[in-house]
Amino acid sequence: MSEEINELLSIILVTSGSRGYKLLFKYPFESKERPDKGKGRAKNPYAVKIAEDFKRIKDQITTSQGALVGLSDESLAFHLGVKSSLLCGEKFNIKIEELRFIGFPVLLDDAPENKTGHKISSFNVIFVLQAKHGPWVVSCYQDLAKQLSVALKHEEERCQYLSIQAKIMSTVYEEVSSLPEDMLSSPFESIIQKSELASQLQQIYDSLNQQGLAQLYINHWIEINFCLPHKLHYLQSGFRSFKKEPESIEKSLKSLRPYHGILLLQSQSVLLETLPVDCTPALSRLVQVANPLRSLQTLALEADLSLFQVFQLVCHLVYWAKAVVIYPLCETNIYVLSPMANTHGSSKLVEDFTQEFPGKSLPVELSEFSFPTQLRDTHTMLSNIGSTDMKVSMVVWMLQRHLLIQLHQYVFFVPRVRRRKHKISDETTKVQIVSDDWNIFDNSLQRSPSFSDAASVTSDESVSLSTPGMLVAQLSKSPSSEFTAESSLTTVTSEENKMFWIMQESVFSNLTGEEKECILHVPAAKNMDDLRMFARLFPYFCGKNHLEEIMYFENLRRSQLLTLIEKFKEVLILCTYQDPTA
Repeated sequence: MSEEINELLSIILVTSGSRGYKLLFKYPFESKERPDKGKGRAKNPYAVKIAEDFKRIKDQITTSQGALVGLSDESLAFHLGVKSSLLCGEKFNIKIEELRFIGFPVLLDDAPENKTGHKISSFNVIFVLQAKHGPWVVSCYQDLAKQLSVALKHEEERCQYLSIQAKIMSTVYEEVSSLPEDMLSSPFESIIQKSELASQLQQIYDSLNQQGLAQLYINHWIEINFCLPHKLHYLQSGFRSFKKEPESIEKSLKSLRPYHGILLLQSQSVLLETLPVDCTPALSRLVQVANPLRSLQTLALEADLSLFQVFQLVCHLVYWAKAVVIYPLCETNIYVLSPMANTHGSSKLVEDFTQEFPGKSLPVELSEFSFPTQLRDTHTMLSNIGSTDMKVSMVVWMLQRHLLIQLHQYVFFVPRVRRRKHKISDETTKVQIVSDDWNIFDNSLQRSPSFSDAASVTSDESVSLSTPGMLVAQLSKSPSSEFTAESSLTTVTSEENKMFWIMQESVFSNLTGEEKECILHVPAAKNMDDLRMFARLFPYFCGKNHLEEIMYFENLRRSQLLTLIEKFKEVLILCTYQDPTA
């Protein structure tokens, strides 16, 4: 596994109380670590010491074989422990050189003293990351630190769980420190064996780095359910070259719209078996009706759920890498081989594909998408009647493993404007230049969404959705919703006046006179119906809204839209590329 995806370097438990700051546990640790020794007798490892100078710390702190070195346990306890009530109950984030320490310190109100007279006033579970990771990753670990801290505080107040575990750790540390020098070993090895909390912290560290998950019960009572979505998507892809940036997941969820579809990354039966026993029945219903050929709006009707519920459930499935958002499969979808796809002939994917589709070859099927290809133009669908279901199944299989990416067509308004003649002079000659330039009009519209024939049903329903740690944007209205030429033209009489009035509309306000004249010179502009349709759709001709989005918002068929683009091809061009939010 790539080291870049292993953000977590160490996990540390620090307490503050009547005996000062104490580092109870850290993992990983140096196996040969030994407590400081005095004159024939071990020093008290919990004695209060003056903190090390940060100028020395910054040159010493490193990681070796996964263990945090360069800072003594006493220094870590002093710098990471929190005693002030003002700092407790807040996100904890300290950066020291190339490392970042993340936690959520908690104050224990009226904490009782244990049998030894020691009282824990606060504690802090710290996650150590490389400082290069962005705020989204940091926020994920802060959420986990908060979950753990709240659970430990609850159990401490209920049954003094933390105090009992702290006593176990302290006793082991003292026992190891009293051993002869030739028998010394790291106390944390024994602490893991004897302390349930220490063992669970080790489990959290290993599970996060290996699986991107943390699922356990603190003291067999409080459930911790946490995941790193970007790592889950990385592991789900099945090959090293795929890397899902954390921010891209949030961006994808914010762009979710009713005309999108959902592609489960596991079979429905497997996914249903892995759902928690206490999960909402709505989630089970959505999984049962999930189909990559249908839009979310259609799935909401089939599952008898509101669109708001479906959005929440889809965001949950995507966050936990159980599904990805797609555009519903149809014959006009354009796919191309992903540049990150594993195309090696002896890869495990080839064997898995053959087992899933006997008699079919993965390299052969992928070769059909070496160039952008519409699904209806693939060789299988052209040569074999009734092979649609097989082809769709193969495309779904390849999309689940990120072997294909979908491309969309975007429309740009590019009028051919002839500039005025101008003279350029120098010391020796004067040359008169007449230049024809292509002028691209980039309308500064906010991005709307995406869709197809199967999902071309308008909806004004606006929802605001919450997902684990993120907020989904509201559904946006059509960019052309404010165009009112149809009603206003009733007061205009002649055809020429109507054409002139349309060109004066606010939708064309940013165009120059030459650009407006360029539109009117198109033969189709002589037809009032075509010109009105062009004006209605003009806000989309900025390269930010693909054809499926336009079809959805304007309730148009693909044939209607393509016909209009063909009529105004002198000022419109089509470009094909991937949806930036995919």
